[in-house]
Amino acid sequence: MNKKLSNEKICEIAERIDIGENCFINADTSETIFLLNNEALSNYGISWDNEEDEDGPDDNWPKWQQEMYVEIKADMAKVDSWQHVIRIKRPNSNEMFRFMEHFVDEVIPEGVLKENFWKALSRSHPFRNFNAIIHNCKYREDWFVFKHESLVDYVREAVGDFGEEE
Repeated sequence: MNKKLSNEKICEIAERIDIGENCFINADTSETIFLLNNEALSNYGISWDNEEDEDGPDDNWPKWQQEMYVEIKADMAKVDSWQHVIRIKRPNSNEMFRFMEHFVDEVIPEGVLKENFWKALSRSHPFRNFNAIIHNCKYREDWFVFKHESLVDYVREAVGDFGEEE
């Protein structure tokens, strides 16, 4: 039986992928597990991509890191045991770039500031350039709201037919 996700759960997923976590949804039960992305997992000696961490932590690891390792591996095993899994990860850089373009197009009024945003996005290091402008202008909070709404739409698209509660 497919259960649906609440709007609150979809918003939580959007927030958690924004900070670099991956979301795994059991499509049969709606249970969700959040795990760090591969880059962050590597800080704990863990990877989804290879079996090098099979032996687990050694005695040189701090206790908190050993405990984190055990917890993460247990969550990974649980996800691996699910029959129908939906994985949602942070949008790639091309998708995030489109969010910025849409924000400039839809929110920033015509004028010098909008021209500056377009120039920033067209030069090398567009993310850095965009952030340099957005964090020093009055549209900063508008950007956070827009990005969150874009991520919520991204999550809704990712869950597809699984969908949300009606």
